[in-house]
This record gives sequence, C-alpha cells and structure tokens, in this order.
Amino acid sequence: MAVEGHPYVGVLYAGIMLTEDGPRLVEYNCRLGDPEAQAIVSLLESDLLEILHAAATKGLAKTPIKLKAETAAAVTVAAEGYPVEPRIGIVIPEVELPAGVQLFHASTRYEGSELVNTGGRVLSVVGTGADLTQALDRAYSVVDRLTVNGLFARSDIGWRHSPRAKKKSAYAEAGVSFDAGLAATNRLARAVKTTHDERVVAGHGSFGGVFDIAAVAKLSEPLLVASTDGVGTKTILTRELDRWEGCGADIVNHCLNDVLVQGARPLFFLDSLGSAALDPEVVGRIVDGMASACRDAECVLLGGETAEMPDMFVADTVDVVGTMVGYVERSKLLPNETIAPGHVLVGLASSGLHTNGYSLARKVFAGMDLTEPLPGGAGESIGDALLAVHRSYLRPLSHVLDANLVDGLAHITGGGFVDNLPRVLPPGCGAIVDTSSWRRPVLFNYLIARGGLTEAEAHRVFNCGIGMVAVVAPDQLDDFQAGVPEPTWVIGEVTMGRGVTLK
Repeated sequence: MAVEGHPYVGVLYAGIMLTEDGPRLVEYNCRLGDPEAQAIVSLLESDLLEILHAAATKGLAKTPIKLKAETAAAVTVAAEGYPVEPRIGIVIPEVELPAGVQLFHASTRYEGSELVNTGGRVLSVVGTGADLTQALDRAYSVVDRLTVNGLFARSDIGWRHSPRAKKKSAYAEAGVSFDAGLAATNRLARAVKTTHDERVVAGHGSFGGVFDIAAVAKLSEPLLVASTDGVGTKTILTRELDRWEGCGADIVNHCLNDVLVQGARPLFFLDSLGSAALDPEVVGRIVDGMASACRDAECVLLGGETAEMPDMFVADTVDVVGTMVGYVERSKLLPNETIAPGHVLVGLASSGLHTNGYSLARKVFAGMDLTEPLPGGAGESIGDALLAVHRSYLRPLSHVLDANLVDGLAHITGGGFVDNLPRVLPPGCGAIVDTSSWRRPVLFNYLIARGGLTEAEAHRVFNCGIGMVAVVAPDQLDDFQAGVPEPTWVIGEVTMGRGVTLK
C-alpha cells in the first residue's frame, strides 16, 4: 500500500481460502472482523486500547505487542432461520465456562432473568489451548450445550485438526455438504418469498406448502389441474453457457402451458432440484428465474426440494423439475366436446426449442463455438438461439380463453405435432398440418440440415417454430385472431380419420 502511494495504518482483516494451490486471498477489510478478531484478541497479553492509540498517533512501531504462546478457535452460534429470517427471543442456556473458553455476545439481551437473542448471529465461543485441537475441543464443549432450542453452529470448524469434527463429517466424506445445502436453502428462500402474497399460509421452510384456495372456492364447480415435468438435457447447455436463470423460467413456463391447455389458470408452483454437489449460487440463480416467471404469471412459488446425491448424478449436472397447480371452472375445461372436422388449427410462435430436442441439438453443435453467430441468423449467437427461454402463452391467450373462443389447445413439446395434436382431438378425428403456412426460424432449418433429418422426423423432434396450437371453430376464427395480441397462423384443420398428416 505504501509503495502504491496509499500508506495505511490500522486494522487489516483478511479472508483467506486454503486451495489445492495453497492459500489464496478472498477479500480484505479495513476493520475488525467479529469471530476473526475475537480469536486473536483472546491471545492478546498487551492492552488493546494502548495498541489502537499507538496506531492512531503514529507510535505503533515503538509499542510492543505480546501474544500468549497458545492457539485460539472461534465458533459462531446462530439462531434458527439465520441469515434469512432468524428466530428472535430464543432463551440462551446458562453455561458454566471451563478454563480456556470465553463468550463474545453479538445480539443478546436480558428479558427479566432470561438471556435471549435479538438477531441472527447470537454469540461466539472462543476456545484457547496448547494447540488447535485443544482449542477446538474446549470451544465445542460449550457450543454443544448452547445449541439447543433453536440455536445452531457449524460442526466443521477446524475439522482437519479436531477428531470430534472429523467424526461429524461422514456425510462430507460421502460427498454431501451440509453447509452448501443450508446456503442453497437460504438463497432459495429469498427468491421464493418475492412471489408470496396473502394466499400463502405456510411456504418455504415448512414440511409442506399451505395455500389459501378461497378464490377457487368461489367457482361453481372448481377443478384443480396439475402438471409435472422437467427441463431435461437443456441443463447441460445451460451449465456450459452459465445461463441458469433461464433454466428456472423454462420449467415454470413449460408446466404452466401444460395446465393452460386445459383452460386452467396457475395457482402455485413447486420445484425440485437435484445434483451431485449443490452449488448455492447455481441453485439461487435457477430459483431466481423460477420466481421471475411466477411473478409474471401472478402465481406463487411455494418452494420445493433440493437434493445433493453424488451417487445419483453425474458431476456438475443439475436436474430441474417442477409441478404447476392451477384451477378451472368445470364448464371451461378444455378440450371441448364440440371439436369436429372443419375446426381450424391456429399456431402461435415458439421462442425457440423450448425444452425439447436438446439431445440432438447438442450433437449437431458439438465442437462449435456457441458464442459465434448462428449461421444464416440475424446476428444472435448459437448459444442465445439454443437457450432462448421456453415462453409462456398465458398472457396472449387469456382474453380468448375468457371469451370462450378456444375449443382446444395443444402444447407442442416432445413428439411435435404428430404426438401432441391427437391428445386434444375427439375419437374419429385427425388433423392436417400445412408445414409451409408459417416461416420456420433459421435455427430449426440449420438443425434439420446439419442433423440430416427428414421433414417428418423434424416435426417429431422439434416444434419447428410453433409452440402452441389452438383449435378454433371456423366462425370464431376472426375474433380469435383479433383477440390474440401477436401474429398467428392458420396452419391446418381437423379432419375425419386418425393421426396427423403433414403436408
């Protein structure tokens, strides 16, 4: 600092991480860190005030600083719910301190004769001893008596030197990190709560979410509609390009569209994330994307499950699945029985591959630089085109659904037109789809050409630019297209017979 022209006198607190390549500086602060300073001050034989005064008056070089010939270790005791919503008012047990142990209070006060916490970081237990093992054993002997009734502490402080800490790390030896799980849960909770309103009675942190269905009860014959799905192998590209937020929106919108095709509006969403090793930042970014999509759909993200299972998942992979629950009046449940030959098929644009076809897409683009422009595209990169978020059709279709202008909806996912359209057609009915009736996006043309697919194969693997198909009565077509605030295409019609014919 002096060499750089910024001489500094005072406290410098460094955060250091031990890596395979040796110690590395994470950060430094011009202040006293709490547990960091408490460990060092416990070894100080000199007067701390005299040292600080000497630093302030340029006399530090002449002031001796004496330390005990011992080692110290500090363990922080925190309140349940820390750091998101710590429980307040927990009674702190009275503990007799053995030799070599001190308590440093952070957020405590007396209520009558009882000592209670007033915040998340409650106090630090500092043990001193001849070596680190003894210091840790002394500290944890007190921590064990304090961590009851809603107080907790990490058990892995100094684990390389403490036999008792090693005994507690059997899960860690199996590849599971409690700390990563806790950090992931806390990160998740912050995003989840941004979607909560008065309908949430109990959300994230409970054994099960509790949702007030008073709005549904107002319907004459309310039905609940639920759909569960997963993002699948799209997450592999998501990891490569570090686009985790989009992955979270993908699963919400996919499941939302699956309840929408039955005429239902979303109520709440539950997620489940699994991986070999939880990365709290990745989990947080995925759930941030989920929360954003839920807010846009005016539904609640109740939160769900995170699971770290190294024996179940390939390293660095994340499995993202979820369940959307919606509601619909029985009289508005789709598809309608009125669908018959002559009904018109109207297509709405997809935003890209959505969440299907990535096993093939990854092979087609294997070895290519995904940051390069998409060949023949409008300047977007290959990665941007591949990871475009699976769009929601709730907003564009809300008006026409309310106006009863839709007799059926088909979400074009895995299986394309061939597998998805028949799911909304009555017995004895098939469909003809004119694949030249809309302009196919460049990405799909490139995938078809590079992948060597026939047109029939392409329309069973990809959505080819049409992500949702509405089945509309001929006399309501004009009103339907006028009521959808985006371009739509008449792509075919319902016919007699079975199956889907592509032309």
